Amino acid sequence: MARMDERVAPDGSPKPASTALRQIRDSAEALLKEGKVGEAEELYLAALEAVLTKNRELELLVAKLQRQRVPHKSERIDPNQLWLLVEKMSEIAPEPPVDVDTEAREDAQLTAEIDKVEDATPRPEGKKRKESAGWQSRGVPQEVQRVEPDPAAVKCPRCGKDRKCIGHDTTRRLELVPAHFVERIYELAKLACDTCKDGVTTAPAPDQVLERSAVGASLLSHLVVSNKIDHLPLHRLHRAYLRDGADIPVSTLADWIGAAGKLVEPLVERLSRRVLKATLVRTDATGLLVLDSSTPENAVRGSIWCYVGDDRDVVFKYTPTGEGETGPWQFLAGREGYIQADAHAVFDRLFNGEVASAVEVGCLAHARRHLIELQETDVRVAYPLQLIARLYRLEHLADVRGLTPTERTAFRQERTRPELDKLKRWLIATFKSEPPASALAKAVAYSIHHWEALTRFVEDGRISPDNNLCERQLRDIACGRKAYLFAGSHDAATRAANLYSLTRTCLQYHVPPLPYFTDIFTKLGKGWSGERLDQLLPNAWRAPQSR
Repeated sequence: MARMDERVAPDGSPKPASTALRQIRDSAEALLKEGKVGEAEELYLAALEAVLTKNRELELLVAKLQRQRVPHKSERIDPNQLWLLVEKMSEIAPEPPVDVDTEAREDAQLTAEIDKVEDATPRPEGKKRKESAGWQSRGVPQEVQRVEPDPAAVKCPRCGKDRKCIGHDTTRRLELVPAHFVERIYELAKLACDTCKDGVTTAPAPDQVLERSAVGASLLSHLVVSNKIDHLPLHRLHRAYLRDGADIPVSTLADWIGAAGKLVEPLVERLSRRVLKATLVRTDATGLLVLDSSTPENAVRGSIWCYVGDDRDVVFKYTPTGEGETGPWQFLAGREGYIQADAHAVFDRLFNGEVASAVEVGCLAHARRHLIELQETDVRVAYPLQLIARLYRLEHLADVRGLTPTERTAFRQERTRPELDKLKRWLIATFKSEPPASALAKAVAYSIHHWEALTRFVEDGRISPDNNLCERQLRDIACGRKAYLFAGSHDAATRAANLYSLTRTCLQYHVPPLPYFTDIFTKLGKGWSGERLDQLLPNAWRAPQSR
């Protein structure tokens, strides 16, 4: 058999792996000749540890690539992972670190408790448990038509007398009345005096929504909703409008939607004030490609920052860069209340007094995500993921009980705090036993270093464990980004952020966006006074009575 150092590549050069192994062997033999047996063993162990570490990194990379190819894979925890963890740990420890039976029993008790409360909670009127996956209508106008029988069927086939109507069966058909364009032509009367010859007086024209534009409030509202909520790019809307008889150039549509974003700017400023007064402000950001001819690439990647006040009011602010100076440092300067965000360094100045002295609230979903990435390569994360899942189920139990913030705080202290203590003990023990460079150590370090912020929700029932609500608002930006790819300019991105602010706030308050925008565009076009702008915000808006 050939010696390891004699294995060469076809071109005669030593193979890289063989070279590395030969160097390790030569170093170990040199130590053994000097009688340093212990150091030789440490050399071999260090080399083996390096190989195992690299192997774990490659396994993690492969798992991430596979997850990217199948992006819709569930993040649910497989119960078998916990048993696999116990089996693995039993090989190296006399007592398993997790009592699986106890954990399963606690989960079963929690499930039974949730089911009992849900079954005992009366459902609101009109909300019945779904019996089938059939279609449902909500707020759709109903037309009742009486269907009379055929005259020949009125006669009784036996006695020949007329049969009487004893009731009606009901059947339903759902129809769609397509939208259509109406071009309203206003003939403005002109008055002139034959005697005085003192000029001509013309009757006033109807108010315009946009200056020097023929677009009506309903069309502008449809354009905004289609583009910002349904994520339809303007060239598709152009084709759709063309099919219905209106040939509107894409450039004109772009001008209209840009002007709409400028028109609602005063409303967004009022909305921003409400967010800044909120008890809890959530924040996060996402990127947006913006055309900029002043750069070599003719485009830059700007940022759209999202701010959510008390889970209802949503404001988006565009900045040309992702720097905090033009983003959260400016918008949240001087804040002293709660701010919920991930642990990105850009938010540090909001908590350390340099820009603001806010109270940091962490995002448990971010901490969980670091562990989720390892669940296919390291069975040890099954236990902390199970504990985090239990934390969320306890939140669900508090929801179905309808607890007030004060009651939720007491509930969290009693039920959630012990589960967090279990999680912390596992994190610290794992961090101490893991090599600092390992993927598991890095995932655990995130939770340990931000533990105070991550567990702050236990102290106040008004705040939630994670920042998922803010991230859901950013999905509209992400979906729109896939459709229209980029914003035409920095001003266009700013105006788009204004419209997104109102569309997302409408959805948070369950306000129908199409009639909302039609109404506010009509009122703003008529010169709605600045003192009454708050009445046009989604939280205060009331649908106008049908005329």
